[in-house]
Amino acid sequence: MSINFSINNNQLNHRVNTFNNINNLKLRNSKSFDTVSFKSSKVNKDVVRVLDDTISNIVHSDNVSLATKMKFHKILNKALPEILCPENFINNGRESKVYRISDDYVVKIKRGIKPTSAIHFIDRTSLPNSKFKNLDFYYGAPVIKLGKTEILKNASSDDAICCGIDYNKQFGLTGEIKKYEDIIIPKTASLPQESYDEFAMGLKDLNRLSTDSLFTKSYYTPDIMNPNNIIISDNKFKLVDKFDKTLYEEPNSVYTMLEPLLIRLSPEKIASYNERLVPQRTEILQKTLIASEKNNLPLDSLLKYPSSNFVLSDIIRIKSNKDIQNTAELIHKLQELRDYGTPLNKRIEFINKALKQSGENM
Repeated sequence: MSINFSINNNQLNHRVNTFNNINNLKLRNSKSFDTVSFKSSKVNKDVVRVLDDTISNIVHSDNVSLATKMKFHKILNKALPEILCPENFINNGRESKVYRISDDYVVKIKRGIKPTSAIHFIDRTSLPNSKFKNLDFYYGAPVIKLGKTEILKNASSDDAICCGIDYNKQFGLTGEIKKYEDIIIPKTASLPQESYDEFAMGLKDLNRLSTDSLFTKSYYTPDIMNPNNIIISDNKFKLVDKFDKTLYEEPNSVYTMLEPLLIRLSPEKIASYNERLVPQRTEILQKTLIASEKNNLPLDSLLKYPSSNFVLSDIIRIKSNKDIQNTAELIHKLQELRDYGTPLNKRIEFINKALKQSGENM
């Protein structure tokens, strides 16, 4: 049985009037209203409640009327100057900036756009019919579009970090490398096996999705060259950028995890050997391979990712088995075990044994 969450005009009129009253009272300077603290930000509770409730009701509505969309237009237009302030800034993208609305939602706005020009009177509210809505690890698809703004699910939390270094600070800044070595790699390695399993399961589900055109079928994959497209938040891996399209079937493989988690620091910078990081990197590789085996992600051929295999073999130097000299051979052997019909528990046992000495300090 479906539940209708649609909003009637009286409810929305009340929200618009409430918001007008809040705006007129200039809450930024008022001491009579509480504030709610987020990650280094303070947003008025009433502003958040009105906008957040309105978004939630629209997103979960079975049927959103034209009147509802028009009134949402008015609410968001009034809210933007309150939301698009430095205190609510979350992240810079290549083309957009992201600001926090609440724990549940963020707004993305194109770079260089002022709050007063983000939404025009003629702009229409649209609700994309996303085929990705059942992918729990995916936060890159907008739930509402209006003008030059997009409303998305909020992937961040107080302890959220990106898996890569700052895209705008990657050249000549030792501070970013230090952050990668002292924070990002240890945090990634500390996540439980369940977090990796959920990531791999999401990629497995993504491999099932496609779009048919007149002559071709397209599949979806994240931009694995940019590790900043993955956020670690609430002990989970969350994808926050739009998917790329490809003609390759089942494009998401074990390397879709390994590239952003181990091989790349940014789109232009790859990992290099660091003896101190070997145990943690080995743990990341171990958990990734186990998650891939549990979900039967493609392992791909050695020829498809030659540079990736070279980097992996350099940063994680396998010591425990004379028959397996590097990670490329390890992954190739895993493919052979699959082809032979080796049970999952035996394949996991093989991974643990092969990586035992490399990560002996784990």
